[in-house]
Amino acid sequence: MSSGTIDSTFPTFESSDFAGEGAFYFDLVRLESRNDIPRGFPHRHGYYHLLWMTEAQGTHLVDFETFEVRPHSVFFISPGQLHAWTSSIKPHGFVINVSTEFFAQMFPRADDIAKFPFFHATGGMPAMYLSRAEHEALVPLLHALEREYRDRKVGRFDVVRSYLLILLTQLRRLYPADEGVHPLDPYYALTRRLTLLIEERYLQFNAVGQYAQALNVSERQLNEALKRTTGKTASRLVQERIALEAKRLLSNTTLSTAEIAFGPRGSTPPPKPVSTRW
Repeated sequence: MSSGTIDSTFPTFESSDFAGEGAFYFDLVRLESRNDIPRGFPHRHGYYHLLWMTEAQGTHLVDFETFEVRPHSVFFISPGQLHAWTSSIKPHGFVINVSTEFFAQMFPRADDIAKFPFFHATGGMPAMYLSRAEHEALVPLLHALEREYRDRKVGRFDVVRSYLLILLTQLRRLYPADEGVHPLDPYYALTRRLTLLIEERYLQFNAVGQYAQALNVSERQLNEALKRTTGKTASRLVQERIALEAKRLLSNTTLSTAEIAFGPRGSTPPPKPVSTRW
């Protein structure tokens, strides 16, 4: 199946602008305020997408695995993941959309994201089911996040970033220890393995063939799996990872764009850390 066929079958929402600001960095909206949600057709996002259900009843398909949608459930969708969900009742809750740029500022070190299993490249469960008490304890934090985002005061994104990191950390503490990974079909398993390998070797490897050889598959097999799971090629995934690291360096060091040059064997100069305001 060609990449073009997949892209036309499974549309991708590249940005979010619920607030009508004309530029996407971070977005938050109440589920009950939108008539276009839930989206029951399979689609992808070019950003991180968090669904928080206070009231809902239905099913959620994530990478072809079905999860129950019910009150106090939380879903974490990473860029490129395929999902669709429905609810038999009017859903209430929150949608939080985070651009890759905003995400890179939250997690300036590449290994930081691995601490949050619901975003983990090895196949972390993308769903959490909170108890009523756990849910009620975290709702005030969501309200504070919403209020800070809506009020548009000076430094709001610094405060939003802090609230969001606290929220994710609290959810990480509640994440079931035995839900770290779940079985994947062969295409998704290969995609996850490649994602991990890119994380480890994107500064050393400069050809898709090197990744394929390390994974003991052909380039054709690698790209076929990626087209089925993400609609992208291996080279595009590598390029996106390099671009993300460049954004991290620009946001968290004093390096200029001209100084950031990624090549084989890691030709980037040592970063000069700067303090990050939270």
